[in-house]
Amino acid sequence: MGQIAVKKIAFIGGGAMAKAIIKGIIGGGLIAPEMITVGEPTEAHARSLHEAFGVNVTTDNKEAVKDADLVIFAVKPQVAPVALVPELMAAMKKDAWVLSIMGSVTLEQLHAYAPGFPVIRTMPNTPLAAGAGMTAICCDEAVKQTAAAIFSSCGEIEFVDEKALQAITAISGCGPGYCFVIIDALADAGVRAGLPRALAIKLAAQTMAGSGKLCVESGLHPAQ
Repeated sequence: MGQIAVKKIAFIGGGAMAKAIIKGIIGGGLIAPEMITVGEPTEAHARSLHEAFGVNVTTDNKEAVKDADLVIFAVKPQVAPVALVPELMAAMKKDAWVLSIMGSVTLEQLHAYAPGFPVIRTMPNTPLAAGAGMTAICCDEAVKQTAAAIFSSCGEIEFVDEKALQAITAISGCGPGYCFVIIDALADAGVRAGLPRALAIKLAAQTMAGSGKLCVESGLHPAQ
């Protein structure tokens, strides 16, 4: 696993993807929980993050970012114009880095939101929550090692040209949704054949997971 070249990390947004990344960072020993601060507007949600991971939480985004070396934008793209305001950028350290998991927000847009800051654009997917994510990354060479370390802690990574991200979003970003449909359909078939639903779901899910693992590790074409 790579090394992380930052001492303090801030998250803007504490949703499912942020939780998955936090879990990976802490579980991989990249940084201590007390070195992570999450800006989360819902107090109950903020408390649950602190209880689950031991990270610092605040409902004030400007407070969250003030000492951070790396700021991770983990809000939905449609929320970006409201959350990523000039006042937030003014509160950030001048030498901070910015990392985005907002799928449809381009590097050009990120530079517009955070002028003067090095930016990292990523397309992760929901299996990060189980340490089995697939993340595509495009960024400047200077921040490549840290981006690799963070997302390697919760799955596989690939560095790509930004022009590939739209297609990648369709495959690995949206792909888990299709996998869940297949698992559900296989499980339904198992139930119709007389199996208990819990067993049918486990059989279908592990079959899907194992097949993907075999495909990756064998290097064989799926048709083989």
